[in-house]
Amino acid sequence: MLSKIKIIYIIILLTLPFLNGCLEEKNTPTHKTNIIYVDDSGKADYKSIQKAIDSIPNNQTNYTIYVHSGIYRENIIINKTINLIGENPETTIINGTNFGNVIYINRNGRANIKNFTIEKSGRGGYPGSADYNAGIKIESGGNNISNNIIIDNRCGIYTVSAPLNNFSYNIIKNNEEYGIYIYFLSNDSRIYHNVFIDNKCGLRIKSCKHCVVSMNVFMNNEKGMYFCCGAKYNTAFHNTFINNSLWNADDLVGENQWDNGLEGNYWSDYNGTDNNGDGIGDTPYNLTSKGNDRYPLMQPIITYKMKS
Repeated sequence: MLSKIKIIYIIILLTLPFLNGCLEEKNTPTHKTNIIYVDDSGKADYKSIQKAIDSIPNNQTNYTIYVHSGIYRENIIINKTINLIGENPETTIINGTNFGNVIYINRNGRANIKNFTIEKSGRGGYPGSADYNAGIKIESGGNNISNNIIIDNRCGIYTVSAPLNNFSYNIIKNNEEYGIYIYFLSNDSRIYHNVFIDNKCGLRIKSCKHCVVSMNVFMNNEKGMYFCCGAKYNTAFHNTFINNSLWNADDLVGENQWDNGLEGNYWSDYNGTDNNGDGIGDTPYNLTSKGNDRYPLMQPIITYKMKS
């Protein structure tokens, strides 16, 4: 008989290709003056995403750039407020050609980014340096990154001094260092309904407060997720941690909460029992360094359907 962990693993592998199935139906917006169309075949307003961004007046905040399926080998700088929407996350690909950031949202920029594969950033710099490379590098607040496949980058998403950002319904896979790195004063970040798989570290939160991590799956990373170096008053609950090889989660600070006061997370290496039959372990799950999950879940919470 298959073990529970093997069954969960099989379900995840079978379901990942389905994540984008709800998006295959085209939903091309009606042509309006504040929608700019990009198509690498040349059958739209622009062939280049960057040129479409550059065409928007700096004082305008209501423009949408709709990108048709194709491979866009660009390093994009967003320095204004835009909606950047791809046709389909499996077939609308922004490839950084292993150079720099694939998408860089600077302090003047703010974006809703949805329905892309974002891949192949450069490998330069180190966390905290100006030249650290990522699939999406963010230095502003109020961004929404959703429904994307973020794969094969140095770091999938990296934020610095960037509060109040939302990251949801993304597949974050096979990134060299971190799936997402929330760094230095990126307070009040929201990370939910993402799948972190095969990264060196799924999620790291450093020197940030009041972030919420919920309804994510961390599977087959070297490290699942952790808080460190001044990260305080953050909360992680209703996440599923499966077979992360070094450890599922860690807390080097110990001033964060690993449950919502009633329920915590599912841990594949939790060996406790549920004598009450309420779905919650009888004993806490102790993290590698400090802190614990007071109410570990006996069954995983896994949500797969990406938002359309």
